Amino acid sequence: MNAFTSEAPRLRPGATLQFLDGAGMLFLTGSQQLFSLNTTAAFIWCLLEDGLKPAEIAARLNSTFGLGRADAEACIEQVMQQWSELGLLDDAGLSLGAASAPATYALLGTRFRLQTTIPDVLEQLTPLLAPLQAAPEDDALMLQLVATPAGYELRLADRVIETCDLRRQVVPMVKTGLIELALELSRDFCAIHAAGVSINGHALLMPAESGSGKSTLSAALVAAGYPLFGDDTVVLARDTLEARPAPFSICLKSGAWSLLRDRFAQMDRLPVHHRLDGKLVRYLTPDPACWLADDCRQPVAWLVFPCREPGRRAELTPLPRPEALTRLLMQCLPLDGGLDPDKVTRLVDWMRRVDCYELHFDALDEAVACLGSLGRP
Repeated sequence: MNAFTSEAPRLRPGATLQFLDGAGMLFLTGSQQLFSLNTTAAFIWCLLEDGLKPAEIAARLNSTFGLGRADAEACIEQVMQQWSELGLLDDAGLSLGAASAPATYALLGTRFRLQTTIPDVLEQLTPLLAPLQAAPEDDALMLQLVATPAGYELRLADRVIETCDLRRQVVPMVKTGLIELALELSRDFCAIHAAGVSINGHALLMPAESGSGKSTLSAALVAAGYPLFGDDTVVLARDTLEARPAPFSICLKSGAWSLLRDRFAQMDRLPVHHRLDGKLVRYLTPDPACWLADDCRQPVAWLVFPCREPGRRAELTPLPRPEALTRLLMQCLPLDGGLDPDKVTRLVDWMRRVDCYELHFDALDEAVACLGSLGRP
């Protein structure tokens, strides 16, 4: 494992390890901090105290816990990285490197940069964040992605935005944290749990609950050339109620991978991540021609509520606006103080200009053709 050197890492002076009910309690005298270590981490700490090198510790993990070499080395590197972030090591003995040079991203009007010293994590995040890339800006918010004894945190200054326990959850955790922060700062009218694409300069929104297939449907629409507002969240602008994009790469659960393999040859090569809800997902980056700029605003022309039914031919059925509004509010998160009578009046007026449908479908090709027909005279 090329992250290891031949020398044993040096532990921070003044750190003492005690045991309580099988857990290691690590105390730092200077800072008066107390950390809890699980069994494996406490085992590694004790071996470092004995002067063992990482390769020797990996062998001990194998003989004591039955960990394979690759798993043992990955475990050691993750623990060392966390301890280095916390200042528990004088010299981690790892090629941890300096903090990454932060790229600039834009989401709902907020410019931010993301910085981390965790090895390889920015490479894993690049496919997710690619559609958000923006020109460098000096006053962009600086976000830090750090390792902790409990897992990983996304931070803005001293504020923790989002957390996760495991390395394989980091990419979905970052997405969740960024959208939460951007929505908070945007002060827009509302966020809608919906997929959305652009058709002839107008927005088509597909509000639906999780698991309804809206991300799969939006990926099929992107494959057909329709620009993406988002596969999970679309925002209505504060003043005009026009659609604003939140176009992360498309999050696809395992059930969608085989359905989209013919459209996206790279599907089986995409990394698998673990969402915070336990779902296995891949992030599909749309072709750049289908990315919408952060300052894009388009009037919403259609609300379509998808309903996948095995064996059903694709069909758009007109939906009365009162019923559509009721359904929409079930997928709506009001922003900037919530709803009030004035905002409800504006929302009702907005609905008068929107055509509303149910989409019953099974085959993706038929569904895409149905939705594309909305943009034709």
